[in-house]
Amino acid sequence: MDPSLYSSDSIKLGGATGAAVISNVFGIPFDRFRVLVAQDLKCSTSLGSHLAETFRSPGSAFTGGIARISMKQMATSLNLYVPGDFRAAYPFASNFAIGVGFSPILNVPRMLQLGRISGLSYPEAIKRTFMTTEGLKGYAQNTVLFGPGEGFRMMMCFGTKDFLMPKIGGGEDAHLIHQSIGIPLHTGKMAMIAGPLVAAVETTSALVTETISTIQAGLQNQPVGAPKKDFMAVLKETITPNYTGRCWVSLFTKNVMANTPLFWFMFAADFYGRIATKREAGEV
Repeated sequence: MDPSLYSSDSIKLGGATGAAVISNVFGIPFDRFRVLVAQDLKCSTSLGSHLAETFRSPGSAFTGGIARISMKQMATSLNLYVPGDFRAAYPFASNFAIGVGFSPILNVPRMLQLGRISGLSYPEAIKRTFMTTEGLKGYAQNTVLFGPGEGFRMMMCFGTKDFLMPKIGGGEDAHLIHQSIGIPLHTGKMAMIAGPLVAAVETTSALVTETISTIQAGLQNQPVGAPKKDFMAVLKETITPNYTGRCWVSLFTKNVMANTPLFWFMFAADFYGRIATKREAGEV
């Protein structure tokens, strides 16, 4: 890629879109795996069986993909538009503020994705979630649960990524890297280090709120006529060491598969963006 042909804005937006697509190509099937595990409240099916079910039908594995890509693109763009110096100085605080502050927006595609996984079409999910009093109440309750977790998730995911970046090669001169080994190779190596490390931190930090909000959304999207279950009663019956451990493994797997290609594109966009920004400022 020749950074002289693109503006810094187009690099950020293009990088965010590319990151969202490639991340979800790998992450969406494993996110369905995570949801299947989280909604198996009685741990009646093995993790291997859930994984096999995830890939038994490629089409169903990507159920809710459009909504998921939209959410990832928004989150990635928000991170890239924070000035690099500010992200380096306040990696955790800046990303936590973004996650909490924009959680009502970020939770919209997430609720649509969970509705699709539960068997609803997008129009049905929109109607049930956003066009009825009960649906809006459920969305508000889910966002209250989701917001702090999303703040912590972004803090632990993008915050840890921004914290690690200068320590794994992110502080190198972008022009020198571009002219020597190349930005894709350099940032690919960085992503292979950051992906699993960030996944472990992100999974541990977001496990409780992500799992609880997934259970709540699953109960809300039960088929019409199904007996209603009390949310707090279900939590008391469900949150056991075995269930929690299964959820950790499935969420960690999803995060590794999604974050590694995501960070590759984000690191590359950051490096190319630096070159474009200097060119636009007349420094090169």
